[in-house]
Order: sequence, then structure tokens, then C-alpha cells
Amino acid sequence: MGRVKAWLMDMEEDATILSADEFKKQHGKEHIYIWEKTNGPETPPDEPGMECPHKTVLMTKLNDDLVCEDCGEDVTEETNG
Repeated sequence: MGRVKAWLMDMEEDATILSADEFKKQHGKEHIYIWEKTNGPETPPDEPGMECPHKTVLMTKLNDDLVCEDCGEDVTEETNG
């Protein structure tokens, strides 16, 4: 077996046991397509008509406002009130 084929097979095996972030750290983000071939898209595509429910744990403070990192909407009033 050639070295390239063995390398590809190693990456395919790693894709079954590593998270996407671990895979990118080990093999480089340019090879994430191999992980996605095994596991599906790293981030699922947005479904049409679906709204962000603001159930995200991560919020960003922008000026004095809180902004949902999923959709970018100002959620200051929702969290304060």
C-alpha cells in the first residue's frame, strides 16, 4: 500500500473517533472534508424558516448589549427582563 493511501486511511479512521476540532488540530482544517464525509457537515445547514430560539449558552457583550452568538440578535431585554 502506498504512503498516501495509508495516510488517507489513517485520517478516515481518526474521523470515526475524534471530534471535528480534534481532527482539525491533528490533520489541519484543509482536510475537514474527510471528517465530514464520515460524520456529516461540521455545522448543520440552517433549515429554511427556522428562527434562533436564543437557547445558546454563549452570548457576546457588545457595548452594553448582549448579543446572541447564534443569530446576532440583541437579547438584552430578554435576559434582563
